[in-house]
Amino acid sequence: MKVQFPKKIKNGELVTNLQASMAGRALGDLVSISEHSEGIVIKISKLGTSTLQFDREDEGKFAVFTLTSEKIAFAHKAFKDDVKAKLVTVIEKSGGTILES
Repeated sequence: MKVQFPKKIKNGELVTNLQASMAGRALGDLVSISEHSEGIVIKISKLGTSTLQFDREDEGKFAVFTLTSEKIAFAHKAFKDDVKAKLVTVIEKSGGTILES
């Protein structure tokens, strides 16, 4: 999965925007987002923990975040596509564009 945002956005600002987009949604109770040295980490916690690590690379006018590490809890495997679709909605609501899913 690759996602792009305007290059001017800082990782911390992106985390704040994504969290705000999840506020009031059931997904917001299950998901935490944090910065890491290369980009952001999304953790999904319920009946286990799944971790998605996105590394940032600046390309022209955009910051491109590429999924570089994915650890899916056994209990989450059946819901992976549903959660991914919900994350896509949150990303788009935060001003991001999905480049590849």
